[in-house]
Amino acid sequence: MNSLWNKNIFLFKKRFPALAQSLEQDIAAYESGATAKPFVLKPAKNGQMTAAVQNKPLHSAYNPGREAEQSVSRFNPADFDVALFFSCGLGYTPEAFHKLFPDTPMVIIEQDPAFLFAAFEATDWEGILSHVQVAFVIKAPLDIVHPIISSHSAKKTYIFAVPNQYEHSLPYFSDIKKMLQQNERKDDTNTRTLEKFAKLWLSNSCRNLSHLNRLSGILKYSNANASLATPIPFIVIAAGPSLEHLLPVLAELKKRAFIICVETALHSCLEAGIEPDFIVLVDPQYACARHLDYLESKSSILVTEVAVWPSVFRFPCKEIVLCSSQFPIGQYFEKKLGAFGTLGAGGSVATTAWDFARFCGAKDIYLAGMDLGFPGRQTHIRGSQFEEREHRTATRLRPSETQSTAALMSAFPCYAADYEGNKLLTDKKMSLFSWWFEKTCSVYGPEGIQTYSLTKESLAIKGISYKSVESLLCLPEREADKALFFARAKENERKIQAERSTVNVDSVRENFSRTLNTLQTLATKGINLAEKAVRDRTRAPEIFAELNNIDAQIVHSEAKDAAALVFPTEAKLTELCKDLPQDSTLRSLYQSKIIYSELKRAVSEYRRFIK
Repeated sequence: MNSLWNKNIFLFKKRFPALAQSLEQDIAAYESGATAKPFVLKPAKNGQMTAAVQNKPLHSAYNPGREAEQSVSRFNPADFDVALFFSCGLGYTPEAFHKLFPDTPMVIIEQDPAFLFAAFEATDWEGILSHVQVAFVIKAPLDIVHPIISSHSAKKTYIFAVPNQYEHSLPYFSDIKKMLQQNERKDDTNTRTLEKFAKLWLSNSCRNLSHLNRLSGILKYSNANASLATPIPFIVIAAGPSLEHLLPVLAELKKRAFIICVETALHSCLEAGIEPDFIVLVDPQYACARHLDYLESKSSILVTEVAVWPSVFRFPCKEIVLCSSQFPIGQYFEKKLGAFGTLGAGGSVATTAWDFARFCGAKDIYLAGMDLGFPGRQTHIRGSQFEEREHRTATRLRPSETQSTAALMSAFPCYAADYEGNKLLTDKKMSLFSWWFEKTCSVYGPEGIQTYSLTKESLAIKGISYKSVESLLCLPEREADKALFFARAKENERKIQAERSTVNVDSVRENFSRTLNTLQTLATKGINLAEKAVRDRTRAPEIFAELNNIDAQIVHSEAKDAAALVFPTEAKLTELCKDLPQDSTLRSLYQSKIIYSELKRAVSEYRRFIK
């Protein structure tokens, strides 16, 4: 080992002791020569070192340093928050990056440690290893990589990826690229959803606030199942076409497992004579509330949140319990009144239902009718609200078959495989849901939470295997244990209520209204100041100082997160600001005026609904 290696590995161990310890055997194997050097070193024309793998160059043969500088110069810190490096050869690009952008986070990903160690032996990494916000992800499984890259917006992540530098682990980096693409699609979907439904969420939440005082939360079920001697299985019932094969045995399955039904499948379950243990409905749209129309399930517990359509709270059932809201207004009130219990959301109510099973302490979770595709070219199980709506709205020129075909073809259809390897028609929207399950199962699988599909016609998801219904029917009946589960939940509820805040919704509402008044005053003041500076540019410096003070007051306001719900998205704000003057001072002033105007509009929306 040479002096560069000794220096670099010393700095690496000092900066990342836990990571170095996890790579201890790999370091020892490299130092002893048991691990071969992965590339051949040779001098470039300018005297710097370069390298090649199987005659494929990793850097310029003339000036690798200048090549790296040119690559880094394309990075704009105004557009991106983080730099991601797919391997990095001898480290010239991250070295150039840290010099040019010393305050920007950088993440170096390498699956094969030998490539990093060989680079340590060839070039000086002191600058990179002293970078304030550098992170190394070395030899990490994909389920560990995912939360690291997901902590940043996909659109704000810049990728440095030279094919020859990461070709040695091509499948690994291809999977990471796929993760990033899925993250970007998810971010786009969330943005479009926010823009479309923001006012609906706000309206529903404000109309439902009184339920926050009278209803209990799902916290009482937290790990209640795991505390049993043998945890009871959970079955998540979705409304896919394959559910039809399971309905005849659902009564027997209910004796052996908890049944969690998403609202779209409730009609089918009740038609089969089965009232599920739990029903999950968390989507605020009116169309989702319609799935409960003219139904009742007196022995079921409905899991919902404060942003749903108000009629949901009139559903005849044994009990309604709340999970934490996904939206700022509900979160604001819950913070004051006490937590209900947070569930994950992957774009489909079935993902929330799965997470509720995990929240309760399930070790075995079974999916039924979770097709994420169109077996037999059907969109949903026969008799579902979706199919009934198609029949109700059908006309001579637009029959139900036309509507079904439109549903099949509306979201970029493609083919995938089911659990028997057969070709299954699916679409890009479904792939987002399957990706959520794949990612989540990879996280919780090592913790002993296993997920299975009871329907082999469903989309095959990595991390979820098929299990026959017969295997479940062979399990003993667990009705006595289910009663014990609910008894423990009731005891937990008494403890939670005893510790719960005595503050009521009305007092929080009044305080919130006062805070909104303050925000409106600040926004109005900001608009007036910006307009004054536009009229008299000589006052711009002092007015910018006053605007900074207003911004600080807004940022520290209790209501800022709630007001963000109806505040325009980043994409919408970019659209509003696209035609502003190019002069930097004027542009800043006009931008400020637009932002304060939008904040004032947002506050007006809140005040209208909160009444």
